[in-house]
Amino acid sequence: MTLHKTGGQHGSDNLYAVPELAESLGEVMGVVFEAEGQRTTYVVGDTVWRDEVMQSLDRYRPDVIVLNTGAAEVNGFEGDPIIMGKEDTLRVHRAAPEATIVAVHMDAVNHMTLSREGLADFVQNAGIEEHVLIPADGETISF
Repeated sequence: MTLHKTGGQHGSDNLYAVPELAESLGEVMGVVFEAEGQRTTYVVGDTVWRDEVMQSLDRYRPDVIVLNTGAAEVNGFEGDPIIMGKEDTLRVHRAAPEATIVAVHMDAVNHMTLSREGLADFVQNAGIEEHVLIPADGETISF
């Protein structure tokens, strides 16, 4: 198996312009897992949509994308999430239309603004429900 470190940022440039917040948000990364005979899997990590994500999608062409989609926010910066949300799920699907997206990191921490139910409604309305899996807590998905 080969692992590839990918880039990202745990919030917008506006958030990183606040030194104390930037320190708290820290540095983030994703990982692409490649192995012969297996589906290439990209665990995007705690990032917002950025060029680094698009570049990783283009470079590695993952079959499976694990996407943190809870649209978490920091108090005082409402409307400026620190991870992806529903529109980003659609953006990732459009960038990698053949991939299966596994949407995670919702309904678990109090600063999430997007629930599984909210994402499921969005995905259905966008017509991409066949490409996006939203597992329940404890659910196992095999490929």
